[in-house]
Amino acid sequence: MAEPVFTAITFSPVTEFIEKTRKLRDLYGSSFILSYLADSVCEAARVELRNNDAVISPARLNIRMGTPDQIVIQGDFPERQARAAFLQAWGQIMDSCREWVCAECQDWINTHYEQWIQANEWNDRSRRSLPWDRDWQLWKAHAWEFFWVQRASIAEVLEAIVEEEQDRDWVGINWLGESSTLSGSDAIAWPGLGLNIPPKRRSMAEADQQIRSFFGMLNQKIGGAILEDDLLSFRQDTATRLRNLARHYGVEDQSGNKDFDLRQELAKKLGEAIVTPREQLSIPELAKRLFTLRAVAQCIPSRDRTKDKDPLVEELPESFKDVNLWKTDLPMGWFRGDGDRAGQHIRDITQDPDQTVAAKHLSDFSRQMRQWGKWLKDSFDQKQGRIVFAGGDDFLGVFHPAEKPTAAIQWLCCFKENVWHRGDGGEEDIKPVTPSVGFVWASSQVPQRDILQHCELAEQSAKQNGRDRVCLRVLFSSGTHLEWACPWWLLPKIVRGYRDRVSKAKTGPISTTM
Repeated sequence: MAEPVFTAITFSPVTEFIEKTRKLRDLYGSSFILSYLADSVCEAARVELRNNDAVISPARLNIRMGTPDQIVIQGDFPERQARAAFLQAWGQIMDSCREWVCAECQDWINTHYEQWIQANEWNDRSRRSLPWDRDWQLWKAHAWEFFWVQRASIAEVLEAIVEEEQDRDWVGINWLGESSTLSGSDAIAWPGLGLNIPPKRRSMAEADQQIRSFFGMLNQKIGGAILEDDLLSFRQDTATRLRNLARHYGVEDQSGNKDFDLRQELAKKLGEAIVTPREQLSIPELAKRLFTLRAVAQCIPSRDRTKDKDPLVEELPESFKDVNLWKTDLPMGWFRGDGDRAGQHIRDITQDPDQTVAAKHLSDFSRQMRQWGKWLKDSFDQKQGRIVFAGGDDFLGVFHPAEKPTAAIQWLCCFKENVWHRGDGGEEDIKPVTPSVGFVWASSQVPQRDILQHCELAEQSAKQNGRDRVCLRVLFSSGTHLEWACPWWLLPKIVRGYRDRVSKAKTGPISTTM
């Protein structure tokens, strides 16, 4: 009888890919891309091994969002096939984004392409390639490091994949700088990226004018795609819907200008959800944004797409306007958390010498946490705000903007009983691990990167103070913060029993203001 073989797969950089974001759509898009890549590898393993139960963890659900990046497979899934499936999925995302932009902005490209040829800044006329094509190909080939190991037991393969990931040898495309805004025009995602311009002839003003012109066109095309998608899915007649959108976004013509184009002005407003003319995005930043655009998602090959249904597109939210950081001056509450010692719990439940039993334990735990993540997203998005990701026991979310954090604090007071220990349908489902959560209340003027960093630090503080607790952090625009951590059972007692220090009278629930 052949020895059992277990395959473990993961990839990086994951944390950096999520946290290097400027706005909520970046955050959501990067998380969704990670889930899409992991899900693609899982599906390739099932096809290769001809077994729908080959993937032990993550458990299979009918959604891609929230698929964890650590994969455990029962069977011999060769590294070559696994890597090919991963790179194919990433390549399809990148190709779909680039091809959609080129198709939509073809008039702009044609005009400037001839200018580049005449100025001898580009001479690859024969293949009709664009200067930025090489950079897109580099990002397709070198954006990720892929890890693959095989062992005879689940416990051994989990330990080996952790060791393999720690011994990384990744070379990324970071000579252009991590942020195009900081590194100059040689990192900005526009068709002229890579032009052969001698240093003495290089004009930053001219390049900046072309970049702004391109992003202005891209903003218009994106907004037009969003508008058309909205009009197709809305049951009102087109004229009524356009008037309602105009009122909502404040683009009604008050001057009686005969040249006023309502659709064009609406497209500009709607396009700002993904890109504005003033932004200077790098290629991966642009891909994160475009992946959340339904018109682009429809171009990505999907194994389960039918004539009347596209599951990938259906997972995208219809709107980000409720938590658009560029459109509010109100503070917002962010939270990030995960299960305490979840890794140790997985190691414990996979120690059984009977690998069938160990596999079942791991699969059951994965399914329990993935179903919880799906329920958390569905229930939270309906009322409180937006769950950015909920993969396994890791989750990150943001509350709707509000003057005071009262609603967020009330939600946290009941989190462990009413949220953590709930199942897919909201019924009681006791988890084998406890949660630790970091909550940050911050002004909309605080950069999102800083907020995300403080969310992580608050979560770490909750764990360092004993786990199974919440850390509340108020973050000010100056960068300073106040922090307080306590066990879950103590939070509602403190909130409901708070008394003013001066009058010594009860003031009701704590309502911190900025």
